[in-house]
Amino acid sequence: MKHLATEQDGIELLYRGEELSNTPFSNVADYNKFCDELELIPLSNESYFSQDFNIPQHYKELDVEQFVYSRLPESGQDLKIITARVDMELAMFKERGLYPILQLLIYVIDVMRKHKLVWGVGRGSSVASFVLYILGVHKIDSHKYNLDIKEFLK
Repeated sequence: MKHLATEQDGIELLYRGEELSNTPFSNVADYNKFCDELELIPLSNESYFSQDFNIPQHYKELDVEQFVYSRLPESGQDLKIITARVDMELAMFKERGLYPILQLLIYVIDVMRKHKLVWGVGRGSSVASFVLYILGVHKIDSHKYNLDIKEFLK
């Protein structure tokens, strides 16, 4: 599992007979409150994922919001509508604690550009994010095609 699991994810894993001991949960307390009743071993509250990525310090200190807003297109589309979309997406990323991931992505894209490496046009639900488009993670203008960010940040 690549994200922090919810209580419902844990239940689904149990139904499939999968091991939960290495699954990081977003709220371990919700899962653990049913452990006695279900005769399961409670999970540790320790997080197995670190957001302390091994990237240069200036990327860790980068103001994600300022960086994204500085790259908004200056013409061709209604800036007010685009800014509202970016505001909404950044709020969703921030609410989920994903700014460190955005800092990492900015670093990765910078390195790929510097070394003239080729990366994909876009894949899966990530193309629904206009912020990721602005950062250069993919080449699909989700605003232009009216793609819903909720498809990416479920």
